[in-house]
Amino acid sequence: MTKRFNEEKMKAQFEKAKQKAEEVIDDPEQVKKVAASAWEKAKELKGPLSQVWEQLKLMIQMIKAWSKGDYKDVPTTSIIAIIGGLMYLLSPIDLIPDFIPILGYLDDIFILGIVFTQVAKDLDAFSVWQSNYNPDDSDSDLDADVSSSQDSSESPDPIVEVSEDAPQSEDDIKASEEIN
Repeated sequence: MTKRFNEEKMKAQFEKAKQKAEEVIDDPEQVKKVAASAWEKAKELKGPLSQVWEQLKLMIQMIKAWSKGDYKDVPTTSIIAIIGGLMYLLSPIDLIPDFIPILGYLDDIFILGIVFTQVAKDLDAFSVWQSNYNPDDSDSDLDADVSSSQDSSESPDPIVEVSEDAPQSEDDIKASEEIN
């Protein structure tokens, strides 16, 4: 029962993140910033996120290409799901606080798994497009785009708080207060 309860809470938090993504989707600079921030966090967490690393990287590349207008053959619902998943990953407030070793990223992996399941066909199509039209899109390209995206935008970080009652560390609380 506890497992089901936690899954339902995580899914509810993901729905909140998707609502925030719907607000961001019409602003390409904000979308680029989400992708840039997610890439930076993903690189820091490559070990804990190893189960979902390749899919996460592909999602970030797809959002990057979509926000630049290079790739548009993807439903808006998939873009919202991906941005919502990335925003959940970026959120300083999780159902399982990230500061708890190993366990802290289980909720992030769970949410990213939901996103991958929802957008698997779209990611496959993007991967084919990418290999045909942009075969050199690599991690270094992501890094270059991330730094230019961060430099060009003065808007606040696109991080969504997904739960007010989730357990938090003192650092998470301070980060959350700074965002608000």
